[in-house]
Amino acid sequence: MNALRSLAVFALAGMLASCQRAHTAQPPMIDWRTSPLDLNLRGMNGKSYLFRCPAGKPVPDSVAGSGVYTDASSICAAAAHAGAIDAQQGGPVMIQILPGQGDYRGSTRNFIRSTTYPRAWGGSFAVLSATDSGGGKKP
Repeated sequence: MNALRSLAVFALAGMLASCQRAHTAQPPMIDWRTSPLDLNLRGMNGKSYLFRCPAGKPVPDSVAGSGVYTDASSICAAAAHAGAIDAQQGGPVMIQILPGQGDYRGSTRNFIRSTTYPRAWGGSFAVLSATDSGGGKKP
């Protein structure tokens, strides 16, 4: 299973060049465990990427932060936490890669509990509206 997941993550990484700031009809599908760190996006600060999350639910302890998340957090779980998607329906989500933060505060939003990470972490991301090409946050 891990080999299959690694192959899928590798294939997604290859498709990132085509989805960066692109609004394609079918963004690449990721799973509820995929993080920006898995996709080697650390350091791509300011760049936005569009993905599609399947219907499902967050894996416990898979998201750290609120508004700004560690880049080890699940993209889909962060999107559901931020309210950009409904976990039961899935859907498209755009993220923006950010520099690391000094700490990350957890919270409960949209019935999802994110954890607090009280130390510095090297990379972060924010969830944007999937239809937002201007880089602003979802209202």
